[in-house]
Amino acid sequence: MLLAEEAMSAIYDARDTNVRAALEDAAYNLERALDIARMRGMDEAVTELERRRARVQAAFDARFKKKRPTDS
Repeated sequence: MLLAEEAMSAIYDARDTNVRAALEDAAYNLERALDIARMRGMDEAVTELERRRARVQAAFDARFKKKRPTDS
């Protein structure tokens, strides 16, 4: 989980950081932390990690997913 937090911090703290790489690192490390928490039965940690994973995914989507125009 610390690696995921470090990657998220890099997104906000450094201007020259490759944001896509930092988001991908955060997502990867959160998945590993989730696997470990699930294996150990750490339900509260799983809930928190899933919340953080959703935050990382939302940041990635906002930054890199193209918005498609809607038909009005």
